[in-house]
Amino acid sequence: MLLQFINQSKAQNIIFMLSITIALIPFTAIFSYISTYVNFIFLLIVIVSIFLHIKKIFLPVWLLNFISIGLIIMPFLSFSLEDILLPSIEALTLILSIRFLSKKSSREYLQIYLLSLLLLGSSSLFNISWIFLIRVLLMLVFTIFAILLLTYMKEVKEDFINFEKFINLFKVAIFISVVSVPLSALFFIILPRTPVPLMDIGFSKTKTGFSSTVNLGSVSDIEEDKTIIMRVKMERLSQELYWRVITFDNFDGKRWHKRVSEKDSATIYGEKINYSVTLEPLTEQYLPVLDYPLKIYMPDAALEYPGIYRMKFSPEKTIKYSATSFVNYHLKEASVSSAYLEIPEIVSEKIINLTQKITSQALSKKEIAESILKYLTNYQYTLKDLPTGDNPVEDFLFNKKKGNCEYFATAMALMLRIKGIPSRVVGGFKGGTYNEFGGYYIVRASDAHLWVEAWIDGQWHRFDPSGKMYRTHESVIFHLIDYLWNNIVLDYDIKAQFKLAKSIKIPKIKITREILLIILATGIFYGFLKIYQYFNKKRDLLNRFFSIMEKKGFERKKYEGLEEFVSKIDNSEIKLKAEKFVKEYEKIYFKDREISKEEHKKLKALLEELNETRKN
Repeated sequence: MLLQFINQSKAQNIIFMLSITIALIPFTAIFSYISTYVNFIFLLIVIVSIFLHIKKIFLPVWLLNFISIGLIIMPFLSFSLEDILLPSIEALTLILSIRFLSKKSSREYLQIYLLSLLLLGSSSLFNISWIFLIRVLLMLVFTIFAILLLTYMKEVKEDFINFEKFINLFKVAIFISVVSVPLSALFFIILPRTPVPLMDIGFSKTKTGFSSTVNLGSVSDIEEDKTIIMRVKMERLSQELYWRVITFDNFDGKRWHKRVSEKDSATIYGEKINYSVTLEPLTEQYLPVLDYPLKIYMPDAALEYPGIYRMKFSPEKTIKYSATSFVNYHLKEASVSSAYLEIPEIVSEKIINLTQKITSQALSKKEIAESILKYLTNYQYTLKDLPTGDNPVEDFLFNKKKGNCEYFATAMALMLRIKGIPSRVVGGFKGGTYNEFGGYYIVRASDAHLWVEAWIDGQWHRFDPSGKMYRTHESVIFHLIDYLWNNIVLDYDIKAQFKLAKSIKIPKIKITREILLIILATGIFYGFLKIYQYFNKKRDLLNRFFSIMEKKGFERKKYEGLEEFVSKIDNSEIKLKAEKFVKEYEKIYFKDREISKEEHKKLKALLEELNETRKN
């Protein structure tokens, strides 16, 4: 059974725990981005503060100031001017935790709520997914509830709080929070937006993906990262998808480089697919495209190499672009660069002999490629314990016989070149998870992949020697919410505002004599209604008073004034309450003005009291 009353001590404990909850809401949004020691200190201080609160121990102000100065300086001991934001957020986190160690009045609690709000705003610099909105709503409800409770305790000054009143305060907090949502949505739609950020504070997220150089083994780190790279709005395709990012042509024995830069003229044909990409700001300047692109629609993107597009700057926020690509394509080219046949000096005789051995029965270039592909299926795909040393490809082929896509693709490309077949390694992403509800693919960092393209009989053919397959089980509903949040909220800019404004069509209304008469009649009716309410609001209260008195057995004669009528009542309790009503009523009646809402409410309350009084 619920307690009927909550004493002041328990109410103080509730406010304290509410304040900790409010502080933890933004902390959960930033703990994975700030330093481990800051996380540890924050949680340690919060735990210590709970212990001190229970024991009613409060640290002196001078000691708190000393601790605060030390903790605030700590994040700035190893910072650079290029990255001043993160230490500032860490300092703010530590300041928030320190506030829990002092003796807390309303002033200290309000400081905690303000610091928590600032910290939540700071978390939006790291991530502004739809989870951020949930955190905002939770903080709004708990903060309003805590402030209402603090105010009630300060104003009422009672030893106990009625439990029903406590629940009502929480309901009011929820109501205020819910009502604020549509109002916030309205401001979100109509407030002017700038095409550029108001402040450029130089903060950037950690980048992942492909650059112009790839070291053997480096992609394995990306493949273990489940971060979403992009969402691609398109129809579902039955085939395996390859998202091209960059092409590598030069291998020095340990790493692949991009060196070829000429814009060769290739003939492409196949099935055309249109799609739009929402790309997170986690990649380098290269833009992922499906299979082989025909065209990409983005002003800041330039064709760097056939099939490869690059932005003029590194993206610092989510970007969107549309593209048209060929799937099941044929890419014909009359001639190719000699760079696609270059072999590093460290390639040993063992690799050359192995290549000759496994392709000895092949009669054509296509059969050579298929023989190499078939041979590599005997090797194990893994992300752990990868081949190393001065000649990692040799270590892969003859010793460990296991590796990730980089080793498979590199081994096949080298073997093809040994056999005189031009080849290159393509870096990008393979596969993706299709969201049936939203109609789009989710591509993650873990989908990073390398494959091989070989130039055979004047045409580029794709080979995937690692045969890496992707099967993931994900919450499609959560990803759909993510997608809608990005497209509706995060992508709502000044262009979207103009588009919305243009789409609003104001209907043309022809003003006729009949419409004017209706408007005039409505105005007159409304005027009479207000006049009626003005003269009858007081009369309604008086009629209610007489009705109650009749039920109590006291009927007013027509010639009696209010005070004369009340003076004849023989029940002392009823008489006292009736006199109180008459006194308040006459204050308003003789001033000859409209009754206010507060006065009307007060008189109604007096009538309720009178009505509930029993006749002895």
